[in-house]
Amino acid sequence: MERNIKVARAHRAIGVLYICVVTLLVAAMALTPDVKVTSLIFPIIVFGVVIAAHLVTARGARQSKPWARTASIVISVLLLLGFPVGTLIGIYLLANTWKPWSQPAARAVVA
Repeated sequence: MERNIKVARAHRAIGVLYICVVTLLVAAMALTPDVKVTSLIFPIIVFGVVIAAHLVTARGARQSKPWARTASIVISVLLLLGFPVGTLIGIYLLANTWKPWSQPAARAVVA
């Protein structure tokens, strides 16, 4: 399997995991009687940015875009700080993004 596809699948899985986590977090906070709705805005925004970063990077990685490789390296380095699980995911992503990805074959255009 191509390394860019492995990276795309990993970023998509992490994005979906974050969606599940933020959904459970917001549901738990919303069900607590003394929590104000305004206190939910900040976690939703933070998780939304993280989710968007993973999903956009996954889409770019699937298409072997150079910017997605750079974004994946940046995300991987940040994940290294999340010991122990984030470190393992970060190492996996770095191992698959360190070398440049092969570019997809150009499609012939029929005029």
